[in-house]
Amino acid sequence: MTVSARLLLAGPLMLGVAGASFTTARLLTPPAPLTAQVVAQGSWVPAPGSAPPVAAPSQGSLGVDVMGLGPTVQLARADATTVRPTASVAKTITVLVISEVHPLAAGADGPVITIRAIDVSDYTSIAAAGGSFVPVFLGERFTERQMLLGLMLPSANNLALTLARWVDGSVAAFVARLNARAAKLGMSRSHFADPDGLDSATASTAADLLLLGEAAVANDTVVSVVSTVTATLPDGTAVHNLDQPLVDDPGWIGVKTGWTPDAGGCLLFAARRTLAPGTPALTVVGVVLGQPPDAAAGGDHPELGGAFAVARAAVETAFAGYAAVRVGPGSIPVTGTVTAPWGVSSDLVVAAGPDRTLLLRLGDSLSLSVDVGEVSAPAAAGTDAASVRVASGSRVLGTWRVVTAGPLDEPSASWRLLHA
Repeated sequence: MTVSARLLLAGPLMLGVAGASFTTARLLTPPAPLTAQVVAQGSWVPAPGSAPPVAAPSQGSLGVDVMGLGPTVQLARADATTVRPTASVAKTITVLVISEVHPLAAGADGPVITIRAIDVSDYTSIAAAGGSFVPVFLGERFTERQMLLGLMLPSANNLALTLARWVDGSVAAFVARLNARAAKLGMSRSHFADPDGLDSATASTAADLLLLGEAAVANDTVVSVVSTVTATLPDGTAVHNLDQPLVDDPGWIGVKTGWTPDAGGCLLFAARRTLAPGTPALTVVGVVLGQPPDAAAGGDHPELGGAFAVARAAVETAFAGYAAVRVGPGSIPVTGTVTAPWGVSSDLVVAAGPDRTLLLRLGDSLSLSVDVGEVSAPAAAGTDAASVRVASGSRVLGTWRVVTAGPLDEPSASWRLLHA
């Protein structure tokens, strides 16, 4: 019986050994990696709404741009390609060129310029004609910075001529230099007949003058000059900047006022503000030409009042079109899960990483690009499952990890035996 029993059991015993090997293999084989299921839209609008439009003036030309967030943004154009006299706004290219030919280090006064007889003659004739001027006398000595302050603050036409001869020996040669610089800036519809803008043949467009304004605000010497409210000249004369918003409006830089009977009120303007801590400063650059007088808005210079009113409204509207938004864990709209067929799952979250405050124009979108990965169980909370890249146009703002919120247990032995 014993032998029979052994014979009867021999077959099942051999099968049991094979089955044990099969079972062991199933238990030891790791489960296939799990694929994350991620939910994300292709774009994200963190600051919903619409930016208010910059109002066009009832007459004349307007152009407004914003700098500081990558490529320059064009906010407004109104009759911006019509060629108009610029009046003293032309002095902006004069100060830009001089600062490029004779650079001034921060806080430096630069070389000394001595007043000659021809400079005194310019002063007397311009004063007699009712033009803007700074008094000078033979042999008086100005530093370059004092000359630039006298040129730009009270808009002295005579100093424009003195500086032109100082740089190039003659006004004509300097004017040729101005036109060459304008061409290099892309000011294709502009012509400079003089360095001060008194000649109505000195003319440009709002679109061209924006190019000049953007070059001016990128030049530290120019900004330091045009943003000065008052200065004292060598003879003790105090000069005051004609750009009234410098006194009252936060972040106002300048740049240059202008008025003649032909040109009307003109203003090349810029303002720079930091709208939220940790964000780059935004610079609004604009130009308005051909504006009527406005005694209420112009203060001591009613002929410039219309230009000031348009420019101030444009700057406030431009800044109002931007909002600070947070981009980081908890704000990036990405969700998802990892689910295992043996019944365990975990939510996905954007992991701790870059947490930034950005400025965006209201209604503008950011693009989201998700790269989905795999998760192998067992997995602890915080295991990478995907990544998300956030970009503004071509500018990548950052890449964030997408991880499991909780652990993922491995399958039980019984589930492996039945499903592996």
